[in-house]
Amino acid sequence: MNIQTADLCDDNRDKKIDVLPCKFKNYGGLKNFYGQIVTVKLDKSNWLLIDILKNEDGEGKIVVVDNNQEFFGVVGDKLMSYARNNNWKAIVVNGYVRDIDNTKNINVGLLAIGTCPLRNFDITDSKRDIELNFEGISFNNGDYLYADNDGVIISKEKLF
Repeated sequence: MNIQTADLCDDNRDKKIDVLPCKFKNYGGLKNFYGQIVTVKLDKSNWLLIDILKNEDGEGKIVVVDNNQEFFGVVGDKLMSYARNNNWKAIVVNGYVRDIDNTKNINVGLLAIGTCPLRNFDITDSKRDIELNFEGISFNNGDYLYADNDGVIISKEKLF
């Protein structure tokens, strides 16, 4: 289904809808997507995210990842390939990504604030299924995210 965020905002003006700031850019191959949110809070390392993308079916889901905008690439072409192979619609990173010459050819959305070729190899504690807060927006498991070239909107309820 080809969604249009502008129309969703107009048609659902009686519902609470949050809009992610336009500083997030799409570095993936899928430019128009929607799904239910799964949250991940990283403490530097992305090992938990790797495990989720590699081993869980993401049909109809979008992973929202917060790593406090630490300056290293959280997602690259390998994680995007895992996401594609396990049916994830998209990954939204409050941080940076890498390998964008390759990720743009993988049919998964990849939103981030920028790029960085560095990767963090530390093994640290991370959490999933918790409320995330960044850019003035709260993200919870089960919320809905809709994205196209106009922007990204988040709602607690399904908009269509």
